[in-house]
Order: sequence, then C-alpha cells, then structure tokens
Amino acid sequence: MLGSLRRCLIQRQYALILLPKRTFLTNEYKCNEAWKLQISSPILTKVNLNDFYNILDQNYLSKGVISAIDVDIFANAITDPAYLDELKDLLHKLRLSAETGNTLESTHHATIRNYMEFGNIQELIQILQDPLNFGVFLDFYTANMLLDKLITSQKYEHASNVASFIMLQEDFTNDITNTLCQYASYKYLSEYKSPSEESDPVISQEDNKKKEEIKIRIKFLRNPYFDDHFDIKDLKTLSGKTLAWISKSSNDNVNCNLQIIGWLFYKKYDKLFSLCKEVVENKNFKLYTEVVELINNEIELLEEDTKIILCQCIEVLNKAPVADTKLESSLKIAIENAINRIQNKDIASQKQLFSNWEQIREDKLEAQSKRLDRANRIKNIEEKQKQMQVEEQKLWFFENEEDIDLQIEEKEKLEDTSSIKKTGQEKDDENYIPPEILPKRK
Repeated sequence: MLGSLRRCLIQRQYALILLPKRTFLTNEYKCNEAWKLQISSPILTKVNLNDFYNILDQNYLSKGVISAIDVDIFANAITDPAYLDELKDLLHKLRLSAETGNTLESTHHATIRNYMEFGNIQELIQILQDPLNFGVFLDFYTANMLLDKLITSQKYEHASNVASFIMLQEDFTNDITNTLCQYASYKYLSEYKSPSEESDPVISQEDNKKKEEIKIRIKFLRNPYFDDHFDIKDLKTLSGKTLAWISKSSNDNVNCNLQIIGWLFYKKYDKLFSLCKEVVENKNFKLYTEVVELINNEIELLEEDTKIILCQCIEVLNKAPVADTKLESSLKIAIENAINRIQNKDIASQKQLFSNWEQIREDKLEAQSKRLDRANRIKNIEEKQKQMQVEEQKLWFFENEEDIDLQIEEKEKLEDTSSIKKTGQEKDDENYIPPEILPKRK
C-alpha cells in the first residue's frame, strides 16, 4: 500500500515538473503542419544546401550577382542549424545587391522560423536590429510567435526589443500583436532596474603619457540630426514610445493607463500632463495603482524642473477612481480576448499565404530559368557570329587583302604614336629641374 502511494506521489511530482509553461498562443496558431507541408515541396527537398551555397557564393564573388529566389529557396530548405551562418551571409549579400528589392515575403518568414526553431533568439534579434545589412522584417504571425515565446520564457528585454520593431514599422492593424507588444513593453518597464554605477577606471601610467594626435582631412561635416524614431537607441525610451503609440489606437481603460506609462518613459511630459487632464474628465476611467508607482519611481531619478510636472500629473490622477484589479491581469485578459477574436482568421490567412508562396516560388524559378536560358542562347549566338567573322576573313582574304593591309598599317601608326608620346614624357621627366624657392624678403 505504502509502495503504491510512493509511486503515485513520484508520478505526480514528475507530472508537475514536466508540465509545460502556459503560453498565450495555441499550437494551432503556429500552423506547424501547414508549414512543414509547404517546405516539403520537391523544389526544396532536392536541394543540397552545401553545394547550393558554394555555387551562390562563387557567383557572387566572380560576378557580383545573387538572386532573391535562390536565397528564398535556401532559407526555406534549411533543416539543420549548421546552415544558419550561411543563411545570414546570403541575406547580407542579397542586401548589398540590386536584387534586394525582389526579396520574397517567404524569405523573411522562413528566416525567423528557422532561428526560432533552432533556439538562436539572440542572433535573430541582432539581425532584426540591423535591417540595413540584412533586410529581415517581422510580419504579424512571426511577431506573435516570437513575442509569445519570449514572454513565456520571461525574457522581457528581448520581447520589448521585438515590440519596438513593430512600433518602428508603424503597422498596428493586428490586435494580437498590439496586445502582446503592450504586455512585453509594460513588463520590461515595470521590472526595469537601472545599471549600477561603474567604478572609476584606474588610470595607468601609460594613459598619462601624451599621445600623438592623428588628424584626418574630411570633405564635409554632417549637421547633427535626430529623427526621434529610428535614431532612438535607448530601449527604455523605445518601450515607452511603443506603449504610447500602440495604446493610442483605443480609448478603453487599459489603453489609457498604458498610454500614460508610455508618454512617461518616452519623456514627452507635456503630452503626459495633457493626457492626465483628459482621462480624469472621462467618467469611465479608473486608475491603476501601478501607474502612480511608476511615476513616483521616475520622479526620484529626474531633475527639479521635470519633477514639478510629474507631481502635477499625480495630483490630477489622484482625482480619478482606483481600479480593483492589477494592470498585468487586465492586460492578460485583453490578450486572450484578442486571440479569441481573430485567431481563426490569422490561421486561415497563414495557410493561404503558405500555398501562395509555394506557387510564387515555382513561378519565379521558372521565370529565372527562362531568363538564364535566353542569356545563354544570346551568348552562344554572339560567339558563333565571331567565329563566322573569322571564317569569313579566311575565305575572302585574297580579295580583301588590300583593305586588311591598310587596317594593319593604321594599327601600327597608332602604336608608334603612343610609344613616341611615352618616350617624350620620360625625357621631359628626366630633364625636369624643380624651381628654387627663395625666402621671403622682409
């Protein structure tokens, strides 16, 4: 009896340990079966990735040409994480070529899915942060899956980074993406801890020695410019702007509270104060206590002029009724509502996209093969024309002998004149005497 009880307890313990973490998105949303069916097409399964990469790399090095459809095939055919570095290299080369404008949507989707599947999230975020060199952008479906994965693993800094990419793209038409971005940004800002002050570096004797200044001549200086969008590098400010911009799309209670937090960390205090006065006048508005706590935390870090504005914001907000629930739990409810509302629509559109991408890939590949065949035929015709001209000269040599002799004489005259000019220049250089520079008279 005791033995059976122990076995039951052990089984329950293992069951609790092996219980997966709760995610917002369902497995159906990821459409893994439809994706596997799409990448199992004959075009992709027949590709030898090692040989294919070598061919693409040699063509780029010799001709400076790379095709967008070839990179798409490589990205979708990957089944081994060993080829992720090659994919990254091909994306960079495609970005440097004129073909970057023809990059297919399936290339972005496949790249992000591959890095997520093989666990290279850190490298994926670095690629997304550098669109100038790699040109990889999130769509709604990959953004939702990536945010869900990062939030579940409590990597809120990475999740907030991903949310800022969505904000920079300025497309807020998907409610699931919006709510996940809000949750990621809020969690990062609420748990943000300022880095500890670094100790003063020890100054060595070598640093005290005077170093030789190196001056470089440049053509011009650019005037300093800050666009307050793509030039923002501080993640805290980016997260604040993400919350402020996404929350503007709706006037419900949760979005109003998040918008206050957004303008606070975006450091737009005038807009924050005007928003506080606006929401307090709304009878349906209820203030979450977390909002006041975040404002109080920021007051301690700011200068006196800014503290006055934030204190005024708190005075205005204290007039509003307080919400009974936590802001985080309200955000989770908003995410679940958005998923229940548009999940089926997103799943259907993903499956349709996969079939469309497969057809587009076949059409593009056929068009490329026709274009290459046409180029090869033109090259063969030109080579045959040259051979025919040589044969024609041989056949009609005696009849055109005088014309050929005249052509030879003209070529010899041109060679003689060029050699005379070179010898004349060399003699001039040998006889050149530099002018004497005399001191100025006082």
